[in-house]
Amino acid sequence: MSRGLCLLLLVCAAGGCRSDAVSAAPQVRVGEEWLVGRFGATHPGVASFLGVPFAEAPVGELRWQAPQPLRAPQGRRAATEFAAACYQDDYNIDWYRKVGAAFGVESSRFRNPPFSENCLYLNIWTPAIGADAKLPVMAWIHGGANRSGWSFESNYLGENLAARGNVVVVSIAYRHGVFGFFGHPELEGASNFGLLDQIAALRWVQSHIGTFGGDPANVTLFGESAGAANIGYLMASPAAEGLFRRAISQSGGYQMLERRSPAELEALGESLAAAVPERRDLAHLRRLNSMTILAAANSALKDHDWGPAVDGVVVVSPVSAQEPLRVTPVDLLIGTNRDEWYMYVDDDPAARDAAIDAMPADSRPALRTLADSEVSVRKGHDRAVTFANMVCAGYLMAGAVRHAGGRAFVYRFDRVRPGPGGERLLAYHGAEIPYVFDTHDNWLATDEVDRRLTETLIGYWSNFARTGDPNGDGLPAWPQYVAADARLMALGDTVASQPAPDHALCLEQADTLYGAAP
Repeated sequence: MSRGLCLLLLVCAAGGCRSDAVSAAPQVRVGEEWLVGRFGATHPGVASFLGVPFAEAPVGELRWQAPQPLRAPQGRRAATEFAAACYQDDYNIDWYRKVGAAFGVESSRFRNPPFSENCLYLNIWTPAIGADAKLPVMAWIHGGANRSGWSFESNYLGENLAARGNVVVVSIAYRHGVFGFFGHPELEGASNFGLLDQIAALRWVQSHIGTFGGDPANVTLFGESAGAANIGYLMASPAAEGLFRRAISQSGGYQMLERRSPAELEALGESLAAAVPERRDLAHLRRLNSMTILAAANSALKDHDWGPAVDGVVVVSPVSAQEPLRVTPVDLLIGTNRDEWYMYVDDDPAARDAAIDAMPADSRPALRTLADSEVSVRKGHDRAVTFANMVCAGYLMAGAVRHAGGRAFVYRFDRVRPGPGGERLLAYHGAEIPYVFDTHDNWLATDEVDRRLTETLIGYWSNFARTGDPNGDGLPAWPQYVAADARLMALGDTVASQPAPDHALCLEQADTLYGAAP
């Protein structure tokens, strides 16, 4: 008997696939449909199901509407290829080209996948099919400034994490940019379609992940950058209550600085309508093709910072220092990279001053003092902006979780890749992701330190998903966050607990930076 067929019979015995299957392909029944996946190349015991729809395609009349329930499909679906990414421009691939260039990689190596508005799909990697497995579920929400990115970037492939962490990994697609966070007077306040997509995907997970070996009562959201900020919104959203038990926020927290209103997004809709041919009504906008809409948005709204707005339903009110969380508490693991903004800035004092001047007025003196404490303008710019957007917000979210009765753990990722690329980027924005997924691209300088750190992060992240506590055998002890004696876990060349830097400054500036909800 072949190894593949043997594996298939084992998962069939667990109740996940058809008893009459004769090929080495995992099969899972979802409703009246059979999904046919594939086993992993690196880990043959991990089954993947790719391009699985969780809602109807948001096209035509469904553009700029909440995701609609999937019509009950029947028959068999090949789930062996990724679906198209949500429609976008080159913003995300330009980030990869920027990082790649630091490591001496030609920009031609990085290419976009196919884009489409028909993009509401998710991907699953599981080491054990069947309802009896009840493995922790880790659902990934990708970053990309809420204007780009996709669920199957090479850094996000879940096979290694599923195998090494013994967890079910899910990666979620959602609308972004003008298609995901858009307002128009005729929409009557509706705007947060990207967040609604994430909620719809999590409802699908609650209904079906048990068949894939996951435990719907033990779902952990994890995400980076905009994905982490979106998780922050979901933690405070009544619409998402009960859909997940834990959260991992990687370089998030900055949602506490955001204050978007539906009226602002409606004004954006009017600006967009003015930039397209002929009529300005919503029905006309829905008939235009994706390329026309995106081109108009990039022209008329090129400086807009896309993201959720307070709609009173999904986002009830702005997230503030006083009330960063409003629903049933979840456990939280949150942190930032040491040099988040370093790759985006230079030694221009005017740019540093402009970034600080964009912060709330009463916080600017403290941020200037923080910036001036660094040896260079560039490092000062990075430290001040990273502190305001992520470091301090992370401390406050951890404190809110503790206050609400959950457990919270804080980290700082310090690892700098060896060689000239690391020297140019330091511990850059997104640097931790390949360690979490064990997806180090072959152009990234990787040594034994990186391999050990990968094992450590997978251990911490999967332990947290399993129990709400990252600690486990063979790992340095990671203390819970306590405001009176705040400590974080430094994850770098060495892994150790240390006092949380700038914590006292954060508590001093919290209300000034993030304000109170109106």
